[in-house]
Amino acid sequence: EPCNLTNPSVGSGKHPSCTMSAHVSPDLLWMLTRSHTSFLNKRESGRIQFTSEPCNLTNLNSFKYSGLANSKAADIKSSVKVENGVAKNDNGIIITTKIQKSKKNSVLSKPAQVFKSIKSTTPAKQITFRRMANCVRKTVGGNYRPDLVNAALARWTKYHRSIVAIKSKTVAAKKK
Repeated sequence: EPCNLTNPSVGSGKHPSCTMSAHVSPDLLWMLTRSHTSFLNKRESGRIQFTSEPCNLTNLNSFKYSGLANSKAADIKSSVKVENGVAKNDNGIIITTKIQKSKKNSVLSKPAQVFKSIKSTTPAKQITFRRMANCVRKTVGGNYRPDLVNAALARWTKYHRSIVAIKSKTVAAKKK
């Protein structure tokens, strides 16, 4: 595979909160959840609103980036866990997308199977920036959601910078 990603695994069960998006229009769902959701974080007396909902690449409370209201949403996560400045459990990067429809429409009524996760096969420390950026462009921006490509690439850039910082700390710790 050119992207060096494993086959998608359907039904990770990590995002159980997206059941209504299959049965309700996205606009109505956004009107219901934009100011009343448990994922909402208001700052500076409510002027600035952030959200921690799944599949929101920018963590901004807007319809364009909402993972709950949109029928197509994407997310990029790192599976690297840091303990005392040292990377543990280095399994790479996970790109998650929402499944629009399937051959059997039963997937839409099962919240554990709404998301498709693609995991990188190489450890995060060994992933080159360009190769993963091309994978993000093809996965998110191909025919899926071209308007989210810049946000997805920005998220990947932040993860890559953190991986480089972790790598430099582990090298410095080994030299001492």
